[in-house]
Amino acid sequence: MRQSRRTIVPPSFFPKLALPFALPIAITLALVVLVGEAWPRNIAPGSGLKLAGLLATAVLAYGVWWWAVRSIPDRRAHRMAALVCGVTGLMGWSVWSVGIMPSINGMALGPEQTVTMTLERTEATSIKNSRKQHHWAWLQPASPGSAAGDGRYFIPEATYQRWNEENPRSVRVTIAEGLLGAQVVTRYE
Repeated sequence: MRQSRRTIVPPSFFPKLALPFALPIAITLALVVLVGEAWPRNIAPGSGLKLAGLLATAVLAYGVWWWAVRSIPDRRAHRMAALVCGVTGLMGWSVWSVGIMPSINGMALGPEQTVTMTLERTEATSIKNSRKQHHWAWLQPASPGSAAGDGRYFIPEATYQRWNEENPRSVRVTIAEGLLGAQVVTRYE
């Protein structure tokens, strides 16, 4: 019976394979510390950055895979590294899509546009392991072909309280196109 030779990989091999997940988290933390809330991140419904996040994930996972296996001749290590980079990359996809990409998108905004929307209802959801709540408004464009899409918008607590007290039929939402093309909500009236 023929035994296959065991592949020896350098000690840095497995930590490198964690980078498609660890690096987006580190970048997000750096953005929180360095930028904070200076760049608007409130993306309008229907204008998400999932595809941009997936592309960033794929590029990073491929780059990490290439870096990890470039000096290892054994194809079995290449396949295993590709599998691990794929899994850790998919774990990092959501971090790219809701952490980093909205911040980059809000770094530079185009001209603002105010859109009249119909307020269908407001909603508050609990934040896990907290007594605080997220506040939402279900909005519908007042005119077809509007720059803002319909759906559930994240709103500040003060806006939530004001709209619940006044119960307006229509509200005004100011949006602007971000650096990556997603619509960013800059203000509610």
